[in-house]
Amino acid sequence: MSPDLSRPVLVTLANGVQGGAVVRAALARGLKVRALVRDRAKAQPLATLGAEIVVGDLGDAASLAAASRGAGALVLQVPIGPLDAMRAQAVHALAAARAGGVSALILKLASASRPAPCEEPSFVASAAVEREVRHAGLPFAVVRPTMYLDNLLKPSALAEIATAGVFAPPIAVRQRIAWTSAADCAAAAVTLLMRGAFGGDHRIAGPESVTGDELAARISEGLGRRMVYRAQPLDDFERDVDAAMGLGTGRRVVSKFRFFASHPAEADAILAGAFAPQPGLGDFQPQGIADWARRHLRPAVEAMASVPS
Repeated sequence: MSPDLSRPVLVTLANGVQGGAVVRAALARGLKVRALVRDRAKAQPLATLGAEIVVGDLGDAASLAAASRGAGALVLQVPIGPLDAMRAQAVHALAAARAGGVSALILKLASASRPAPCEEPSFVASAAVEREVRHAGLPFAVVRPTMYLDNLLKPSALAEIATAGVFAPPIAVRQRIAWTSAADCAAAAVTLLMRGAFGGDHRIAGPESVTGDELAARISEGLGRRMVYRAQPLDDFERDVDAAMGLGTGRRVVSKFRFFASHPAEADAILAGAFAPQPGLGDFQPQGIADWARRHLRPAVEAMASVPS
């Protein structure tokens, strides 16, 4: 059953990279979009594109009720955090959606998750959110990315690429990853919504599986300059996150990468496989790495280089 897309699609975390990509993808397909943000001023670019901006928070039930009222569908994203907080935010959003008349939803996870039980905290939290969605009584589909190329656009990564020609994620160079993008995952989510293709669990990956060195070669091609891949030690990554986001945050963020390092077969199952046709996405064509770098990374690097030091 297709949702009533004559009414707005409510998109949570709309000021973020992933949420903003969903807003843009939905608007490009001619849908009405209601963007839920915490900061209206930062949402001006989305408003300029035609999105209706509503201020609210996934922890504030009253603001969610107001944002959900009259929406036809929901694209739900919950920020990564402690298990109890993520579950509570999902519960609030789903209750508001039902009360507001939402008829279907897409659960868009921040990263690929492991469907079988395990103790890694981010997988446990994502599984808890998914359980809440499954019990909400609304038609839904799940979208799970592998690893985002958009990580190269984070300010610290972009600066290192621009100045030293190095990309240094906390992932071993030998690990194969079918890198995807926020734009591709957003396009997949909107496609499923518009087709009423619910009930599926969709792993969104890129068209090829590459090692770190192969990733660097593809990026170099699109960037028009040489870039090398250098895996950052996990302890160093944890310290950097703590320095940027507060003591203790690094341990939570790095836990998934420690899981990948200690469970290579699991890492391959989650990250390595290239995109394969799926029900509801049979004609979906993910973007290649070099093309993504040419369209997105190269302009960002050139813009950084043009800024006076």
